[in-house]
Amino acid sequence: MKEKLKQVLAGLEALKLKDIKVYDFRGFSPFFDYQVIASASSERQVHASIHHIRQALPGEVIQHLEGQAGNRWLLFDLGDILVHVLHRDEREYYQFEKLFIGREAEPLHLEP
Repeated sequence: MKEKLKQVLAGLEALKLKDIKVYDFRGFSPFFDYQVIASASSERQVHASIHHIRQALPGEVIQHLEGQAGNRWLLFDLGDILVHVLHRDEREYYQFEKLFIGREAEPLHLEP
């Protein structure tokens, strides 16, 4: 699990997304273990995250992808990990991560 999460984070960092946060829901949610939230500076960068997530997880199936039409907020359902890539304005406006206070995961150290 940690390896898959590291691959997701590496893919998001390769795209130069900002303010990447990981929230730990193990033992709390029966549907997923982690939620990852990242900010993009443009709609183009939000859309590019589709390619980067697929590249970071070769052979993995994205079970569901929501939000492709607008390119302002994408939700990737990777089974045990949910990934939200939001345009920075959307993230600031909705501030839905306030719901996750106290669920912040320990930082993962990625290999350079």
